[in-house]
Amino acid sequence: MKLVYQLPRNSLAWLLVAQAAAIAPHIPRLPVWLVGAWLFVVAWRVQVFRGVWAFPGAPVKALLVIVCGASLLFGYGRFFGLEPMVALLLAAFVLKLLEMHRRRDALVVIYLGFFTCSTQLLFSTTMPAAVYALLCVVLLTAALIGLNQSEGHKQPLRSVQLAAKLVLQCLPMMVLLFLVLPRLGALWSVPMQQSAASTGVSDSMSPGDITRLARSGGLAFRVAFDGAVPPPSQRYWRGLVFSRFDGRRWSQARIAGFRDGPVLATPDNPQPWQRLVEVSGSSRTYEVIMEPSHQPWLFALATPRDYSTGISLTRDFRLVYREPVGKRLRYRVTSYPDYRLEAQPLPDWRLRQELQLPDDFNPRARRQAQEWYRDAGSTEAYVERLLDYYNSDFTYTLEPPPLGRDSVDEFLWGTKRGFCEHFAGSFVFMLRAAGVPARVVVGYLGGELNPLEGYLQVRQYDAHAWAEVWLRGRGWVRVDPTGAVAPERIEADLRSALSEQESQLVSGVLALDRYRAIAWLNRLRLQWDALNYRWHRRVLGYDSTMQAGLLRQLLGEVSPLRVALLVIGVGGAILGLIALRVLLKGRKPRPSPATRQYQRFVRKLSRAGLARAPGEPPRDFARRVATRRPDLEQAVLAITDLYERISYAGQAALVPELRRSVARFTATRNLFR
Repeated sequence: MKLVYQLPRNSLAWLLVAQAAAIAPHIPRLPVWLVGAWLFVVAWRVQVFRGVWAFPGAPVKALLVIVCGASLLFGYGRFFGLEPMVALLLAAFVLKLLEMHRRRDALVVIYLGFFTCSTQLLFSTTMPAAVYALLCVVLLTAALIGLNQSEGHKQPLRSVQLAAKLVLQCLPMMVLLFLVLPRLGALWSVPMQQSAASTGVSDSMSPGDITRLARSGGLAFRVAFDGAVPPPSQRYWRGLVFSRFDGRRWSQARIAGFRDGPVLATPDNPQPWQRLVEVSGSSRTYEVIMEPSHQPWLFALATPRDYSTGISLTRDFRLVYREPVGKRLRYRVTSYPDYRLEAQPLPDWRLRQELQLPDDFNPRARRQAQEWYRDAGSTEAYVERLLDYYNSDFTYTLEPPPLGRDSVDEFLWGTKRGFCEHFAGSFVFMLRAAGVPARVVVGYLGGELNPLEGYLQVRQYDAHAWAEVWLRGRGWVRVDPTGAVAPERIEADLRSALSEQESQLVSGVLALDRYRAIAWLNRLRLQWDALNYRWHRRVLGYDSTMQAGLLRQLLGEVSPLRVALLVIGVGGAILGLIALRVLLKGRKPRPSPATRQYQRFVRKLSRAGLARAPGEPPRDFARRVATRRPDLEQAVLAITDLYERISYAGQAALVPELRRSVARFTATRNLFR
């Protein structure tokens, strides 16, 4: 009969624990059947270890591989892609448990575990995710240590303790290599899941869209200014411009509608229409760390002039990235807050685009707009007339009532309760109905300042909509009708503009930012966010530019020889300290004076045939000697009592008496010298 190799119990236990830890972050994105298959395979492997079941044969293993592969292909529709490739790796990681016939097979499973552990960082690069991945490495290393231990090893925690020490000793060298190794881009790219849900503002706006977004406390982006942070009323983060209206929904103008050249401009490929913006005054330069939105548009203050590589300027002077933002993106922008945008008369095709309204919608708003414009006499006066109307009897609320077909009529002369999209959308409609070019702009307004690092954190509930009105000689001018109803929203933040009851609807119940009134909790929240900001900027954002700056600070002139000497010097120092610690730890500590006297006493008894057993307590040894040699009982108990009082009661003054007693003691006859 062929003998089946059994893993040591300690190694199998840590291997299963490490496998569970490595798979756990992937469970939300894995097919349910694969999670069930993993649990079934683990149960099978445990039964094999217990000797109840046997390993599956070749036909069964082949069937499992075919079923898993076909199920993955059917579920994902393809194998080339991040999610299906990771799922395929996890399936191999799971099924390999059923053919661990030899120690080499167990090594393969552990190595697969290290690869699986690294894949979780493809989906999340937050600081907790990195710490969790490090924990998985410790558990896998513990399984590797257990694989090389004997069957009789009965202390499983010793394996994980040793693994943790090994990983901690490797961390300094890991940090050194992270800092000095060349920052190379990926050799290839793997497409992300295209069906990933987008977050943040969308490419269209209808009543209720931004209202729903305002209930989310998710982070949109962080911003760090090179100089002073502008006040909240100047922090309008432009993202999208809506020029089309179908009666209910605002959306972007069709690209074909722009007839003065390509609609995208880059630093390497400028366009003539960029001359339509005139800037003056000082600029603001800032760095944005944007969270994944799975959409290409970016956010910046008006009006952007200089921006990072890979970003384009659109015809309506907003920024877009070269692809949907599927991972955290860092970019720099220089904006000029004092500007004139398209101050020259608009061509006919632009007028048609910025005056477009659908027929047979909101008849009362059309009539009223034309009447108010005639009474006002000028565009500026008409804008003020509209703002005065909003300031009369409107309510800014997170719970606006639903609107019907003629949404503008119902809002302006019916409900009079709305959020920013209601005010911006109806305001632009009234302007267009009077023949004034106008458009809706969507983005974010404000942001919370973190005083610990001096950056802004802009969250989803900061989403906002406002209007841009074309005025003769001034071009496109920002007008925010929400400010006429709730000026606190412009000057402070969203919560300040809402009632106490409605402010509780902003973000979730468990979101820490809703408990700002509790000082210690708010301080803890800001500290945690500042720590995450440092992680994203200084670790995840450590690119070739930052590396070059660091090396210049350390080495002056950067050359391959100097970098090599730096690695050898610092790495040698790290390894030398580790080796010194190991050598010092290996040396036995010098025994105390009391212990040396007691060891001398034990040697005397050993020469008389009364040897002490390994690990035998002094009191038990004394009783055993007294039983065998009653003539030595009094002396042995007296010396033992002195030793215990010195060692365990801290009576160090008795050491001279112990030394004299041991010197007088002899095991050959029952008397003192």
